[in-house]
Amino acid sequence: MFGFLRKKVTAPIAIGAIFRNEKEYILEWIAWHQSQGIDKFIIYDNESDDGTFELLKLLQKHSVIDLYSIGRQDKVQIRAYEQILSDYKNKVELLTFIDADEFLVPYGEQTASDHITDLFADKSVGGLALNWRNYGTSGQVDQLDGFVIDRFTQAASDERPRNHYIKSVYRPKLVKDIYPHRAVLDKNYRYINSSGENAVFAAYERGIKPILTGATSGVTDTICDMRIRVHHYALKSNEEFIKKKKYRGSSMFGADLVKSDGYFNEFDLNDIELPINSILHYSRFRESYTRLLSLLGL
Repeated sequence: MFGFLRKKVTAPIAIGAIFRNEKEYILEWIAWHQSQGIDKFIIYDNESDDGTFELLKLLQKHSVIDLYSIGRQDKVQIRAYEQILSDYKNKVELLTFIDADEFLVPYGEQTASDHITDLFADKSVGGLALNWRNYGTSGQVDQLDGFVIDRFTQAASDERPRNHYIKSVYRPKLVKDIYPHRAVLDKNYRYINSSGENAVFAAYERGIKPILTGATSGVTDTICDMRIRVHHYALKSNEEFIKKKKYRGSSMFGADLVKSDGYFNEFDLNDIELPINSILHYSRFRESYTRLLSLLGL
């Protein structure tokens, strides 16, 4: 008697990331994205020494994440992304690469995964560009208790060039080359923004200048404020910037890179008060966070 053949299980949306010393922020980040309908997390640890790796191993033990390790090296972020694409291109339908300081935040009552799935319903779409919404320190000098999404509520207006940067979602089988913010796709497929229109990429050099052909930048000519954004908490408080980021090096430009005061000032943008004010999304997040703590026995 023949047994039934099981269909290969493919995750609808996955997040790939590389972490180094992010222990204090990981559970919030995972719980938020679980509450947004995303359950597949592929994480590379980059020689963390603050307890991050031990927490990630606990998450792996409970089947919350797939965990791998990668050593310090040039362009380590790209090396990790390339390996994830190679290993998972036939295991996930859609894939995004975001960092531990980035959150996929939808507008309205639909989840991030709802919006992403809707935008990829058009089979001609191979990539989706999601603009940053950069958050500054909100004037906070010291590190305080609480969730990142609660503590930092002041953000850059869309007059700021940094919000022209994007992160992307892909059909991984169509990716020909990968960069931190975007990919080069099979030329027969469209790269759209969150309104469903074709994205126009740009250079970020003394202003935003569109690139009509051959673009590989992670910058869009215009900012699309529709359906979903990537909330980017690059600095958090002054204390966290100094302790966590200033001397950590760069996953793209080397372990010895020290982030300057100029970097801090470029991201400390507090133009508008813009908290996550959706009661529905926040409630989903808190429920997801509580379930995650219970699962891990924390």
